[in-house]
Amino acid sequence: MKDFTPEDVTAFTEAYTAFNRALDQLAASQRNLESHFTTLNDQLQETNKRLQNSLDEESRLNAYLESMLEGLGSGVVAVDTQNRVTLINEAAADLLGCRPESVLHEPVETVLGETAGLLALTVSAGEGAPEQERELSLANDDRLPVRFKTACLRSRDGTILGALAIIDDVSRVRELSRQASRVSTLTALGEMSATVAHEIRNPLGGIGGFADVLARKLDVDDPRRHLVVKITEGIDRLNNVVSNLLTYTRPAQLNLRPVDFVEVVEDCVGFFEIDAGSRVDEIDVQRDYAIHELPCRIDPEQVQQIVLNLLHNAVQAIPGTGWVRIRVRSEDDPKEVCEWGETSAPISPVAVVSVADSGIGMSTDVQSKLFRPFFTTKEDGNGLGLATAKKIIEAHGGIIAVQSEPRKGTEFSVILPVG
Repeated sequence: MKDFTPEDVTAFTEAYTAFNRALDQLAASQRNLESHFTTLNDQLQETNKRLQNSLDEESRLNAYLESMLEGLGSGVVAVDTQNRVTLINEAAADLLGCRPESVLHEPVETVLGETAGLLALTVSAGEGAPEQERELSLANDDRLPVRFKTACLRSRDGTILGALAIIDDVSRVRELSRQASRVSTLTALGEMSATVAHEIRNPLGGIGGFADVLARKLDVDDPRRHLVVKITEGIDRLNNVVSNLLTYTRPAQLNLRPVDFVEVVEDCVGFFEIDAGSRVDEIDVQRDYAIHELPCRIDPEQVQQIVLNLLHNAVQAIPGTGWVRIRVRSEDDPKEVCEWGETSAPISPVAVVSVADSGIGMSTDVQSKLFRPFFTTKEDGNGLGLATAKKIIEAHGGIIAVQSEPRKGTEFSVILPVG
């Protein structure tokens, strides 16, 4: 200390004081920095929380929208400005026969065919096309009638992002319209049939009486007697047509009672083997009964008449030798029996009798007309047999279905509720 002058002590003291002030300022700056960091960290956490909430809300919204799209009965297809598929819901995929993941980002023409042009027009015009009916070509070459409309997709600032198509299957609506038309026609036919039957049967009775008188006046060996026989056969045929017409146009009257379905069918097959005559030697009648007994409540006489009619039709469809197979079974799920083209099925369980043959088969066009009244492919048929059978089966709450291909035979299935 002897070497330090008062001036040195003063300078040291001032330096030490300045150093302490600097340390205090540095500590204050550190505290300010720590406080600012804490504030920024809190703000970042709050921002992250808001961002996560926003993402969760967007995810919930997307899930909600997807749920809405999948819940729609209508098909929805969305495209971008290049007409590539950006969205397709399950309803549209089912209608168009494709898998959603296989068509995403693909040209929409691959699923909508020529109708895809309406989406391209919507994008270029900036406005949707009004609802219209179209026929879409499906992958299996079928034609599907649909109601089709489009809408333009835009961002918030009005930029066109693509287009949206809404598709509704109207095949069922058309079928219901055709059924309503047939009901209306049948109603008019029923009102007319009674008058026609009276007007036809009266003169037929007179013709039959005169034919009987003429037959009695001719000798047994007179060659002209076969002409009288032809007249009588013609009268019987006309009477049969009138009777079938009256039966078809009248409401079905059922005499329901508990029976064994297998026994009813077996009795019918026995009648057929007796009634078929010489054709029994040419036709192999095969029985395929999956069950031995099936209690049900039906009108056995009318069901037997239907099955007998199907058996005779099967024999007539076989040129020369062949086989006819009768199958009887019970099903818990009617939809597993066959495709019948109806939206509703009989109440489970059901009794099923199928009549299959090795005959000439039928085209799709013939199958579509089978149950129309007066449609027939037989020269001597009246076209009321299958139409009447369908009416009686539906009165039971059942359905009749057909599966056939040209030169591959035919199978008719009668599906009736057991209860």
